[in-house]
Amino acid sequence: MSIISKLIDYLRSSKNELHKVTWPSREQTVRYSALVIIISLGVAAFFGLLDMGLSRVVSTTLTQSQAAQEVDLPIEAPVVPDTIPLDQVNTEQPTIDFDNVEPITTPDNQ
Repeated sequence: MSIISKLIDYLRSSKNELHKVTWPSREQTVRYSALVIIISLGVAAFFGLLDMGLSRVVSTTLTQSQAAQEVDLPIEAPVVPDTIPLDQVNTEQPTIDFDNVEPITTPDNQ
């Protein structure tokens, strides 16, 4: 049996199976679709309210614990790094003189 004949046989059997399916009426399809949308919105609202409530509980708890732990720390002046004037900055790239490189000696090659 060739691939083309197998494909044709598959398509024919698929068509026959689709004729056996009991399809819902248009009214049933609209009703079920509306039901799915309403339930999805309800679940989304439930989880949104749950998330908002838990977020408030956590933020209130953190705010209270931070207020209890507040300590007056001395204010110090900020640390400013030393700066070098631009005319004194060395912008030249370092060069390597490969003619004067000495090989590294290890205990094995001594």
